[in-house]
Amino acid sequence: MTRFATLDLDQYRAAGGLELGRRVASGELSPVQLAECALHLASEAEPRINAYAALLTERALRDAAEREAEARAGQVRGPLHGVPIAIKDNMPYQGEPTWKGSRTTTDTPAGTSAPMVSRLLGAGAVVIGRTTTPEFGWKGTGSSPRTGITRNPWNPAWNPGGSSAGSGATVASGAVPIATGTDAGGSVRIPAAFCGVVGMKPTLGAIPVWPGTVNESLSHAGPITRSVEDAAAVFDLVRGPDPRDPQSYWSRPPASVPDRPRVGLVRAPFGIEPSGAVESVFADALALLAPVTDLHETKLPAPLPREVFEALWVTGRGLGFRHLVAEHADIMDPGLARLATLAEEYSLADYYDALARRREFNAAMSRVFTDFDLLLMPTMPITAFAAEAEVPPGGEAGAPLPWITWTPYTYPFNISGQPAISVPCGLGAGKAPAGLQIVGPWAGDDAVLAFAARCERALAAGNEATVAPRW
Repeated sequence: MTRFATLDLDQYRAAGGLELGRRVASGELSPVQLAECALHLASEAEPRINAYAALLTERALRDAAEREAEARAGQVRGPLHGVPIAIKDNMPYQGEPTWKGSRTTTDTPAGTSAPMVSRLLGAGAVVIGRTTTPEFGWKGTGSSPRTGITRNPWNPAWNPGGSSAGSGATVASGAVPIATGTDAGGSVRIPAAFCGVVGMKPTLGAIPVWPGTVNESLSHAGPITRSVEDAAAVFDLVRGPDPRDPQSYWSRPPASVPDRPRVGLVRAPFGIEPSGAVESVFADALALLAPVTDLHETKLPAPLPREVFEALWVTGRGLGFRHLVAEHADIMDPGLARLATLAEEYSLADYYDALARRREFNAAMSRVFTDFDLLLMPTMPITAFAAEAEVPPGGEAGAPLPWITWTPYTYPFNISGQPAISVPCGLGAGKAPAGLQIVGPWAGDDAVLAFAARCERALAAGNEATVAPRW
């Protein structure tokens, strides 16, 4: 009988997904033991943060026992064999319902898993639960009619960000080292910044997205993790085309990163100054990064493409969900339901004008990378605000899309489709996490990840833990 090493909860919370996978493969750790740790920590945090639409306790333990038997027989599926993960509840997981934060969805089990989920399962991962999202992922906060309010593990009074709200919150709580997310306007990077973890939005199409969405040309899938190493590992496991996603593609070979890459430093992206709290944390981070890179202050060459994003988002969500709004408006998020009316204000000419302006913006952003290898900037102009609020104090609550009024550093890179990653860069006032964002040229995902790893190492000396304190 194999004698597994003991692993207490704090040791588990401190470990990365790849580390746990290596220790399972070596016979040192038990997948059942890992699943039990994950489920215990998730259950312990749930009354305070509400990160899960559903914890899949019985299935997770059954799958973990199967991974354990495979490992004993020397049949390790991949680098995440036996590692607990969580999946955002807008990604189908075979045999489970996909609620998408909506009371309009059913309990019908999915017949097949989303590409990102199936590829992680193929690498041996064990899913412990489905994480919360606002209704159909329509906004950047963490509340939905189906699951209520998700909260930030650093302080449950705060918003975790969205729409990958539960994924960001559960990774930050320490329950799992890896969770899946989707990002059509910042939905991986916003919770990564607010929760103090790593969130990667790859180049559009690098990770296939299926089923498609009403804003398909903006939608990315990506990992939320506690380390860049794990984000890179997940990206390598799940990248590559799927015939069900016509945008997906074989990415080009990894790009090398110069020992001292030329990095454009953008202190106020699109001319929008960050808050004092973010500016202070970001400045401290820059001091730690100076020895590992050459930073050259610059400004982005294009204005904030807010009207372009609004046109694409409102028409996509408004028209895409108008049938649900017509039948179920009384049980839907009022902000999402309102988009059906707002979409009617756009003509076909307006839509095509937005597409033309998108191409102009993308061309301007691509020209930046004739001068720089990468761009470095804050991920968010603010830190987390109240969990119940849709906008921070003084925000534009009456805007067509209230959430994009406080996320001006994220959604532009969904318009351009460029890779971007948020890496924690420290804690500000009240122990609120802040993130730095690294943006690369189209298909420059590997360069973004390589530089993010360098930044993570440089920031380690001045960074506090990326796992929120237990209560």
